[in-house]
This record gives sequence, C-alpha cells and structure tokens, in this order.
Amino acid sequence: MEELTYNAKIAVLRILNDIVNADSIVKDVEVDYMNEIARSFELAEDFMNEVNNLVTLQALSIVRALPTDLKEKIAQMMGKMIVIDKDINYNEVKLYNAVCESCNIEKDFNIEDYPGLTFSGPFVNPEDLMNII
Repeated sequence: MEELTYNAKIAVLRILNDIVNADSIVKDVEVDYMNEIARSFELAEDFMNEVNNLVTLQALSIVRALPTDLKEKIAQMMGKMIVIDKDINYNEVKLYNAVCESCNIEKDFNIEDYPGLTFSGPFVNPEDLMNII
C-alpha cells in the first residue's frame, strides 16, 4: 500500500501489533506477517521502535483520516492477523471491532466466515458446547 504516508504505515503496524498482543500470546506466524507487511511498506529494520513509541489513540486518529478504500484494506489486514494463527481470540475480535468503529470502517469480523478454526478467550467453543449438551 504505497499510497500510505510513513506515519500511516507506522499507525497500521501499531494497530496490528495491538491485535497480536491482545491474547497475550505472540506466535511466530503473527510476527512473520508483521514483518511481511513492514517489508511491503519498505520500512527500515528498526520499524518496531517507532511502532512501540506510537500511542494507539494516535494510530487510530491517523487511520480515521484515511480514504475509505485504504481503511478497508487495513480491515482486511486486521482480519488476516486474527486468523493467521488458526485461532480466533475474543480479545482480538473485540479490538478489530473497536478499531472499525473508531475509524468509521464498515466491516465486521464474523467468526462464521472461518469454519474449522479454534476459538479462545471468554467465549465458549461451539464444539465444547455440543459435548456438554
């Protein structure tokens, strides 16, 4: 997404980093995806210093000002980050929805679009529920 300014690229990575950390488990596949995005943004190796120094509210403000088509691409990246580890975590989805609401992104993450993935967080795994009934 070469259309993004440098600050917008850092803001996107800040939001993705927040999603990665939302479940308190950072998996290699998530780090690899972050690095893949940073490479596509043509950022220097030390990009995480700037990502970590950007406050999430600043990142949201930057993303909120972007055109709708770019915000939709960012929502796709957030969605991929949620499912890349084959687990849908409640806190990650909650953060996705909060970012979309804050930035006026017309997207909702629907767990039913991802059959076969595990669920974690404070909701019940539908398969476990079936075993109880």
